[in-house]
Amino acid sequence: MRGQTRYGARTAAARAAGRARTDAHGPEVDVTEVAEFLTHNELFLLFAVVLLGVGLGRLPIFGVRLGAAGVLFAGLALSAVFAPGGHTLNLTPILRDFGLLLFVYCVGLAGGPGFFRAWRERGVRFNVSVVLAFVLASGVTLLGARLLEIDRAYATGIFCGALTSTPALAAAAERVQGTLLAQAPAIGYSVAYPFGVLGGILMLRLHAAWRRRQLAAERAAAPSSATVALVNGDFRVTRPELLDKAIGELRVRETAGVVISRLRRAGAEVIPTKYTVLHRGDTVVAVGAPDAIAQAEAYFGERSDERLEAQRSRIDIRRILVSKKEHAGRRIADLELDRRFGAQVTRLRRADFDMLPSPELRLELGDRIRVVAPVERLGEISTFFGDSERDLAHLDLPALALGLCLGLLLARVPFPGPGGVVTLGVAGGPLIVALILGRLGRTGSFVWQIPYEASSTLREIGLTLFLAGVGVSAGSKLVGVPTDSLFNMLALGATLTVTTSAVALAALHYWAKASAIGALGALSGMQTQSATLAVAHDLSGRSEDTWVAYALVYPVAMIGKIIAAQLLIML
Repeated sequence: MRGQTRYGARTAAARAAGRARTDAHGPEVDVTEVAEFLTHNELFLLFAVVLLGVGLGRLPIFGVRLGAAGVLFAGLALSAVFAPGGHTLNLTPILRDFGLLLFVYCVGLAGGPGFFRAWRERGVRFNVSVVLAFVLASGVTLLGARLLEIDRAYATGIFCGALTSTPALAAAAERVQGTLLAQAPAIGYSVAYPFGVLGGILMLRLHAAWRRRQLAAERAAAPSSATVALVNGDFRVTRPELLDKAIGELRVRETAGVVISRLRRAGAEVIPTKYTVLHRGDTVVAVGAPDAIAQAEAYFGERSDERLEAQRSRIDIRRILVSKKEHAGRRIADLELDRRFGAQVTRLRRADFDMLPSPELRLELGDRIRVVAPVERLGEISTFFGDSERDLAHLDLPALALGLCLGLLLARVPFPGPGGVVTLGVAGGPLIVALILGRLGRTGSFVWQIPYEASSTLREIGLTLFLAGVGVSAGSKLVGVPTDSLFNMLALGATLTVTTSAVALAALHYWAKASAIGALGALSGMQTQSATLAVAHDLSGRSEDTWVAYALVYPVAMIGKIIAAQLLIML
């Protein structure tokens, strides 16, 4: 009752003023009452920002959608609307911190395997090119901030927005939390982000125009990802180099890019293993990408019209969901399916992508595997892997909680740094722990990896909470920024977007020797932005090489921008 009286006393004058304004012009919305309502109903404010932000993120603006960043802009706008009247909207900081923790941890788990794998073989030159561009961008940020008299905290936010990295913004915001410049990174980010997206798309189109002849030739030769789904074909073994040799010895998957799923010899059909020896006249079913199947005739000898896949009286195919956690993180070779069930995994679908399985490939919860096996053993194999959507709905909460605790402990460990002792913070500690745990996959009974669907949901929830909190807090401060300062921020952001992309493209072309399509994919991966990936995909003629290059640099680009943002704040 006291709370209601206190609230009524604070707003009585505002109601009276609101009623006074209705005499000549009809009823008007009382801004003070709305502001008071939002201030005292934080959950309503949170979900109002989410609702507006998700809607804004889905609207095409100059052909580009803001996506999750729409929540940030909605929070900024809603808070800025009430700022002139002296009303400051805020969300409980714990919501923002919890969202940040959840987001960076799930990002690290998902990116861990790719981050460490990216430094092997040809990925090294691609990723060094990206890191070089980030080093230059950091230098331009520091120099531009000094010349244009922009505070370092604002400049770091501009860096994050110009390179369209929300995780980097999260790291920067966490560094200045509790200071007078706590909202500065979000303001800088919001100013630079729109051109960060549009400028990135512009650089992709300029690159396509610059290398148009090479791009046209690569388009004609490259397979289209519109047909990236794996297919199969029947072939007869007649090539002398293959005769009387085991499939494992021939390294068929590595040399031909296909997996042999069935074999017929003298009328008898078998499921081949790596020990199966090929003989003249054997009919095999090969599974692979369309371009690999098109070239498989030359590899095996000749095509066959037997269509073994259609004959399922004794051997059949089933898609099975990996839902038993004891198989998560285990290599396919360790499962010994050929010995246990006389079966073979011929395809694996993960996160909407089909891939050819190798013996060294580690399974993750939520993987859908396509198994070829004797009809009578398919039920046993389904039970072996779990094949249960319900089981996947239950997260391994002890593993999740332990991983988060380890990350938070590392976040508090002091390290020597510029200006004294520094800590990794909520954005850094959990991220590093998650990268390592994501690479490990599992440790004993703890399964660190989270099923793709659950991980995506947790990431989206975490990012939404963080962006809503940052946007609402920064909106009132954005109103007070002078126009000339906003112009300087926009100029620095545009310069960063263009120079970073230009340097990355030059390094990819002249040093990494990337193809035109590979450079498109790598640049979109450097920008870690879905809108630029879609444009790069279209410019490449929908080549699957775009996805390969994107995936090659994305983990390093994401982590690199997070590290760069934290260093910019600390230097």
